[in-house]
Amino acid sequence: MVDITNYFDFEDNVEKEVKITGKIAVEIWQHITMFVESHPYMNYFDLDDGHQIVIYTEDEISCKEKLETTGKLVKVESKHKNPRSKITDKYFEYQLLVDSWKCLEIDKEG
Repeated sequence: MVDITNYFDFEDNVEKEVKITGKIAVEIWQHITMFVESHPYMNYFDLDDGHQIVIYTEDEISCKEKLETTGKLVKVESKHKNPRSKITDKYFEYQLLVDSWKCLEIDKEG
């Protein structure tokens, strides 16, 4: 399993089992979403480096603060979100099919 701490490490780890730390987003950005029958719960997930991805889980996440997720990193493709953009018609995002997650304790002193 690969421990990912930076969004720019995603491309090299597509289709691999990874561990990513972050928290459920309060502010939701626009993303491609998909239906995953085996993972019916979808959350917007803020990474520690300031990026946001969509994660899919088998059950509802109860963590209020930081959590650690592990699962398969996937690359989701679609047509470009901006029809005026002629650079390319393809658009992609990285998303996570979460197999397990756990709430992390917050250091109250620091």
